[in-house]
This record gives sequence, C-alpha cells and structure tokens, in this order.
Amino acid sequence: MVRHPFAFGLETSVSDRLAVEGVLSDGIGLGLKVGLLDENESPVDFGIGFDQLLFPWESHLFGRDSVAMIRTPGRAWVGLAQTWKFVRARSVLSVQPVVDGLEFVPHFAVETAFHLPVSLGWETSWEDDEFRQTLGLSARLKTLEVSGGLSEFQSWIFRNGAFGWFGSPPTGKTDGIGNPGWWFSVKWDLPPLRPVPSPGPMPVVQCPAPVVDGNAMQPVVELLQQRLTQEDVAELAERSESSITSNPVTMAVLRRRILSGGPSARKALWRIALDTNSRVADRRQAVVTLEGNIQDEDLQGLAGLAEDRAADLRLEAAMGLGQIETAESTKMIKRLALDPEESVRLAAQAVLEGRAAKSK
Repeated sequence: MVRHPFAFGLETSVSDRLAVEGVLSDGIGLGLKVGLLDENESPVDFGIGFDQLLFPWESHLFGRDSVAMIRTPGRAWVGLAQTWKFVRARSVLSVQPVVDGLEFVPHFAVETAFHLPVSLGWETSWEDDEFRQTLGLSARLKTLEVSGGLSEFQSWIFRNGAFGWFGSPPTGKTDGIGNPGWWFSVKWDLPPLRPVPSPGPMPVVQCPAPVVDGNAMQPVVELLQQRLTQEDVAELAERSESSITSNPVTMAVLRRRILSGGPSARKALWRIALDTNSRVADRRQAVVTLEGNIQDEDLQGLAGLAEDRAADLRLEAAMGLGQIETAESTKMIKRLALDPEESVRLAAQAVLEGRAAKSK
C-alpha cells in the first residue's frame, strides 16, 4: 500500500528577524523562527525557534501512530548556516520530549548556491539509531518554488548490509521511517498585503523672513530632509528586494528626485550610508543613489565604506572610487582588489583595468 499524507503550511514575517508558521495536516502545528545573526552583517546565519507545537505534522507524514504523536508535543531547535561561492551548509540541533526524557537529534545539510533557478540538496540526521538521508531538487520561477526528491535515501540504496537499489519497503515495515519514499512540495511567496506608497512631492518649508530667522530654521529643514531621505531610501531597498515592485524606471526617477534636494540631500544620503546601525540594504541604496553624481569630496565617505564589514558596501565603494581619478582613490581600489570577497575583488580589478586601458 502506498501512503500519501499531506501538509499545508503558512509562514508570515512579523519583522526582518521574526517569523511565525502554521502547518495543517490531520491537526494544526505551530512554529516560531528568530534570526539572531544575519549573514549579510555577520560571518554566519544563526537562529533559534520551535515547531510542531500542538501537532507533530512531520511524525504524521512518516506514518507514526497517534500514541507516538502525543508524546512529541513540540520541538525546539538552534541552527547555524553559512554560504560560500557555490555551496551553502546548514547544521541544526533539535530537541523534543519523548517517553524517557529528551531526544536530541543533529541535522546537517548542504545545497548548491549557484546563481541559477535550480538547486540540488542533501540532508542527513541521526534519528532512531540510523542516519536518515534526503535528496532533493528545487526549481524556482519568480515567486513560485517547486521541489521534490527521495526521502529515506539510505533505504533506497542500502539494505541488510548490502548496497543496491531497493524500491519496495522492508518486510514488516508499516511507517515511513527507514522506508524508501518520494516527497514533493510547492512553495509560493505571496506579495506584501499592504500597497507600496507612491512617492509624494518634496515638501518645501517657507517661513516669512520678518517672523523667523532663516538660519534658526535650518536645523529643522535638515532634520526633515533626513527623515524624508530615509523613507525614500527604504522604499528603494524594498523595491530592489522584490521582483514585483523592482521597476528600473520608477527607481531611477526616485533617485533623481532625491538628488534634486541638492547638497542637503547628499549629506543625508551619506549619513545613511555611513550609519552602521542602519540596514545594509538601506545603506547600499544610499550609496547607489550617490554614485549617479560622485564628486571629489565624496572620497572620505568612500574610504569609510571600503573598510566596512558588509561586502555589498565594499563593492559599491569600489564602483564609486572608480569615478574619482586621484592617486589616493587608486591606492584604495588596489586594496579592494585584494578583498576576500570575490565580487569586491572583481569590481575593483575591473576599475583598475579600465584605468590602465584609458592611460594607453
């Protein structure tokens, strides 16, 4: 007999680092994910969370009986992940209550990280006194991701001390643990429910000269300019991260509108770009906007970005320095050409090659 259980899941992000999930099967299981470290701002991704609260849907998928399900009311986990050039590795330690105490289960997985819509992954865990393994292939088209593969892969290729190809279940096996099987999943990233606000006109503060001194109002004008610029940069970052709202023409118009604020707008952009407490995505969009009109006095700010921890900002620093042809900028570009991040090195080397070709 072929079993074909199912599970329907819904996950929503409460903030950049917090998400909640619900899974519907023969019962409803709840979960929570908290991202403590982000790979864009630190060496690794690090997070904690729990899942299968109220109903252990994974146990149901593998055919465990209802008694075993009651004994596993939830599972807590802590995970660590890192991405290299072409591969991403992830390790997780989960713990859940069982009849005689707590059961700790280590998990390890690797998947390809090519810049392609298709990826291949392998996952293993030590559970029920054997190394359980899963193979999977995933294909992504915009917001739709379709995946499938072999579950309990070790049971497909190894049985009774011998290697081979075993497509039928072991004798007397009634659940999915250690039993060769298939799995299939479909994931759809829903667009944001709230509409993206359209850019409004730039407000102009005008005060009658006889009533208020213009110099006294300047700090208020600069503060207003800073807040408006922060909102515009945040919108650019949101648009760049979404395949739905990332319209190059709209983003170019918004960048020109920001720069139309003159020197005060440029100062506001540099404050955002150099603020280490701001999101890396916002800081990067501030630099990209400035790159449309790089000036010699921007050298000091670009020097600061060239030393930043975020590789995306060092890359933009290399592009900006390429527009300033001075001995000091060349010296900084040569340092970036030795950067440990490949994308930064390639950008800096391209700038140096362009200058060498121009000087011939």
